[in-house]
Amino acid sequence: MATLTDIAKMCHVSKSTISRVLNNDPDFSVAEKTREQIISAATSLNYDMNKQRKTRKKAEGKNSSAKASTVLRIGILNYSFTINQNTDDFYSKLISSIITALKDMTCPYDFEFRYIFKDSYEELNDLDGLIVVGKLHLNPYHPTVANIKYKVIVDYIAPQGAFDSVRVNFTDVIQTAVDYFHSLGLTNICYVGGFDYITQFAEYKRTKIPEFRQNAFYEYCLQNKINPTDHIWNTDSFTPEDGYAITKEIITGGKLPEALLFGSDELSLGAYKAFQEYDIQIGKDLSIISIDNMPYCGFLNPPLTSISLNLPYMGETTALALISQINGRSFPIAFNPPVNLVVRKSCIPQPE
Repeated sequence: MATLTDIAKMCHVSKSTISRVLNNDPDFSVAEKTREQIISAATSLNYDMNKQRKTRKKAEGKNSSAKASTVLRIGILNYSFTINQNTDDFYSKLISSIITALKDMTCPYDFEFRYIFKDSYEELNDLDGLIVVGKLHLNPYHPTVANIKYKVIVDYIAPQGAFDSVRVNFTDVIQTAVDYFHSLGLTNICYVGGFDYITQFAEYKRTKIPEFRQNAFYEYCLQNKINPTDHIWNTDSFTPEDGYAITKEIITGGKLPEALLFGSDELSLGAYKAFQEYDIQIGKDLSIISIDNMPYCGFLNPPLTSISLNLPYMGETTALALISQINGRSFPIAFNPPVNLVVRKSCIPQPE
């Protein structure tokens, strides 16, 4: 069984630091990167986190009960968030914005954050609040979930509307992109996206479904008497590799439209490479808009026009949702943070 010494050797920090981080000691300050590295190492070594929690509870004792009552334990549940991920990853940046917003807001309590990596309801024990980030479906009536007083899900719909949800309205996103294309005189618009995979928490099941962005574009096609089959391409996921492969398929199939809307910036990264290989100039031979507006968009050649989902707003909205529950709101609300188009040079107007 893994020990604190094993984790300390892997992370090159003291056992004391390891212990205080795994105990979520509110009085201990450590760099966020170090904290994430320790949690990741403990998880990879299958260290028994419950052992640390029991030790912490024993150490708190009766004399610290007053202080403990002022600290809320908030779980952060997201499968894709690990220390080895790219710092530009969508969910990593979203989680960071949520935590930053919570720390900056006025609240009568302190927060102790616990990252949830394991697919088990037992990992949710002893939490005061839970923030679910991503396409995860929890049973809202499971006793452990029901006992968590404050709950918010981000970037997905709360099961049966049982608690707060914070999610972009992708109908607005698609309409924003389409309106801009139309303003440039572009009407032959196609969408390139991926599928969603909904994970049933603690059931080891993933279901493949059409993604919200694609659904919104599909509705746009129907409303405008456009055949969706001829204007939507889908790949398995939203990676640059998938973007590259499907863009090559579009090019070689001779079906390249005058305007392409990509479901994510990462898909666009792969598309840029494919267009370069076939000597197709973005912003001259065709126009591209993407969704997410990650930091690297402005450094592509040409810079990529993208719809910003405003991760800081999503973080602040999530924090506000949690704080308003803490302050007494007892009914669930669905929040839709605003989006905006960031215009760069990947789109050009058509000659009149």
